Amino acid sequence: MSVRGIKLSGRRLVLMVVLTSVSSLATGAVLYARATEHIVAAEQDKLSALMEVRRSELAQYLGSIREEIRFWAKNRIMRSALVEFSAAWEKLGGNPEATLQKLYIADNPHPLGERDNLEFARDGSEYSEVHERYHYWLRSFLLHRGVYDVFLFDPEGNLVYTSFKELDYATNLVSGKWKNTDLGRAFRSARDNPFPSFVAFFDFASYEPSHGAPASFISAPVLEDAGGFLGVLAFQFSAKRINRIMQFTAGMGETGETYVVGEDLLMRSDSRFSKQPTTLKTRVDTVTARLALKGETGFDVMPDYRGIPVFSAYGPLQFENVSWAVMAEMDEREVMAPALELRQLVLGVGLGIGAVIGLLGAVLASAGWW
Repeated sequence: MSVRGIKLSGRRLVLMVVLTSVSSLATGAVLYARATEHIVAAEQDKLSALMEVRRSELAQYLGSIREEIRFWAKNRIMRSALVEFSAAWEKLGGNPEATLQKLYIADNPHPLGERDNLEFARDGSEYSEVHERYHYWLRSFLLHRGVYDVFLFDPEGNLVYTSFKELDYATNLVSGKWKNTDLGRAFRSARDNPFPSFVAFFDFASYEPSHGAPASFISAPVLEDAGGFLGVLAFQFSAKRINRIMQFTAGMGETGETYVVGEDLLMRSDSRFSKQPTTLKTRVDTVTARLALKGETGFDVMPDYRGIPVFSAYGPLQFENVSWAVMAEMDEREVMAPALELRQLVLGVGLGIGAVIGLLGAVLASAGWW
């Protein structure tokens, strides 16, 4: 073969390799783009569905709390317990707060967190007789309903009964030390609205009598059949039940999580990736959280509270006068991992085909067949 023929074959070979590689890469690019679109759409649908499921479950849970307190505020046993505790409180005389805190807190043989195990103090008072009669029933209610604590107030705001016997026990929530807490506001709200279906709900906040733990309260007035005001029933909730709802991991992959954000942009549930509680501690000042708190539902890809790009589905949750944002997110890196693998595969296949065609062309040219 002449020099000119060799040069011509070389040009043909280069052209064939280039065209083949470009064609392979172009086809791969189209496949990659379509695969990326499919992955993004599928993840958007999945995260949006997860957000809706969590929001629905949380709404059902909060709704059940509201119906529970309405029911028990009208229950005759609960009403009788409040009347008897209030009457026994009056008969204590002197300083009921000091008396009861000594009997049920200072002299309680059970440690902090287990004071509810004391059925009654052996002081011979009518109050302790009433406590013995109702405490087991009220404590069982607490344990079976997922409530952190149960409170009974007389009409003057005296906390005549609480199951856990924390620092608010036996104090007055109108004039006492804890009057400016959400429990105090829960009492006054129910007292000032003595209607059969009235319920007041207070968002999570640090509650000092529970040693600063996040606490939420819901309250309702307790009324006579004729409508007379007997006092207030209130429940305290921790974030544990919300965590059980939000930390369900099925379908969340390695980096996915669902969580709740309050109007102050602080978490109302714990992140499943944190060893420490994040409720009321971790700030979520993100675009999607703010949109959800404004009442919008949607999906976007942007940095989360850690500054890491995520696929984020978001939506609002309104309960009584409280607004929350429900978030379902997954790291963009995990979502796009299959597409990145496909891109590498396409690139490798395209270059491999080019190399094979080049090698084949070189062999044919050297043999004089091309």
